Amino acid sequence: MKSKNVKKVFEIFAKKTVDRAKKILDQKGKTTSGVTSDSLGYYLKVDKGTVDLRFVGAPHSSIVDKGIRGSKSSANAPKSPYKFSGSKKAVNLGAIDRWVVRKGLGGIRDDKGRFISRKTMVFLVARKIYLYGIKPSNFFTDAINETTKGLPRQIARAYVKDAEAFIQNVTKEL
Repeated sequence: MKSKNVKKVFEIFAKKTVDRAKKILDQKGKTTSGVTSDSLGYYLKVDKGTVDLRFVGAPHSSIVDKGIRGSKSSANAPKSPYKFSGSKKAVNLGAIDRWVVRKGLGGIRDDKGRFISRKTMVFLVARKIYLYGIKPSNFFTDAINETTKGLPRQIARAYVKDAEAFIQNVTKEL
């Protein structure tokens, strides 16, 4: 049985979910470099009544969505499956350095008017992330929750249409 209508429903759902996730990322100011947003996509395979739908993204996309608990405090992301522990080298200093440059944070002054170099700024940001973690943005979780409303009904209708087409083709052959 061909699942043309079912495939169409899932393609529309996946595209809407990815588009909505990108918009939420942008609205929450999480698109400094655009790597996370540009990496979002999906893989869909519909074959003989089975549906294989996978959403894909950069390796860090899940951390951006769910956050990460710090080694000292889990207050920022208490429900996150990710946690810093062990070495402080777990924080990617290169990525933080690029983020500091994009945000224009390098070479600023502290509360007492003293100059803080970019290298020091990167260290301070990395230490804070390691100790206290990163709050979840829920960009993908929210997108899925928004786009799944009404989906079961649409899938059921698509299966009915595909079944009707199958029955019509079988009866024509008889």
